[in-house]
Amino acid sequence: MSAATQPQETNGASKRKYGLLPILEVRNLTKHFFTGGGLSRQVVKAVQDASLSLYPGQVTALVGESGSGKSTIVRMLARLHEPTSGGIVFDGDNVLAKRTRSAMLRYRHRVQMIFQDPFSSLNPIHKVRYNLERPLRLYGYVNGVFSRKAAQQQIAELLQTVSLVPVEDFANKYPHQLSGGQRQRVAIARALAVQPEVILADEPISMLDVSIRMGILNLMAKLRDEKGIAFLYVTHDIASARYFSDEILVMYAGHIVEGAESEELIRDPKHPYTQLLLSAVPDPSRGLRTANVEIKGEIPSLTALGAGCPFAARCPHVMEKCRVAMPPITKLSDTRWTRCYLYEN
Repeated sequence: MSAATQPQETNGASKRKYGLLPILEVRNLTKHFFTGGGLSRQVVKAVQDASLSLYPGQVTALVGESGSGKSTIVRMLARLHEPTSGGIVFDGDNVLAKRTRSAMLRYRHRVQMIFQDPFSSLNPIHKVRYNLERPLRLYGYVNGVFSRKAAQQQIAELLQTVSLVPVEDFANKYPHQLSGGQRQRVAIARALAVQPEVILADEPISMLDVSIRMGILNLMAKLRDEKGIAFLYVTHDIASARYFSDEILVMYAGHIVEGAESEELIRDPKHPYTQLLLSAVPDPSRGLRTANVEIKGEIPSLTALGAGCPFAARCPHVMEKCRVAMPPITKLSDTRWTRCYLYEN
């Protein structure tokens, strides 16, 4: 299980339970973007002091509203964005200290990404066969020297793994000839081609029909269980996070504000923002009623964040100190924590 900010301290019970060490750790990661120029130059504080850990064979879900910084974290882990500060440690090595092309290739073959839009992430002018063959060639996974026969065999195995059969039919199709769910399965097969240990899934089902989302989640769950892959699952859908993940981290305005095992967080949310998210999820046990959460306002501008809690302006429990300084981490148990002054004692 992962934990945000000081993961070594907040998930001791989980590590004892699974007997695992983290494969990927994020330590106090921060990302600022700059807009405008001269006197109009502004700083967009997309991610602030975020930490988490990913463990083999487990899924960590990162949930929150659009614009909260979830995808920015994923893109930093995929090495598509350079962090402003903080660290990324993979299998004990400092990733940010190794900037050579060979080091980047080694990292990316072990940490792969599934993008939100399966159509735009696949080359539309090439067949499925080419989209799967390219990573095999790029990372030298066909016996070191490219062999078409070996490549075809591996492509067939990948398509079978993601349940796209008959293999030859799908291998010879173009992306536009596939359904959304089939395209996402191809994208997953492409990520699997280089035998990764970590998969970063950025909203992988949000652009799919509701009827086929479960199939994609079940496929990823199968890969987690059979191959021991660590998943970071980014979503704004807390219901799918509950179904698929072992642990949920909640993100708001660039900060990770709460973390717990999935069922525990759903059953007993602590942070007022987490309570707000869950109040919008239909719950048959309470009929048409929603939870008693009255919160007004909108997510704050990331260019105008103060020193305090970013949720202070919307929180029904706000105190003066909430506006002055970001709450520290409060450890509630071995497997959960929050950043809220309500729980500091």
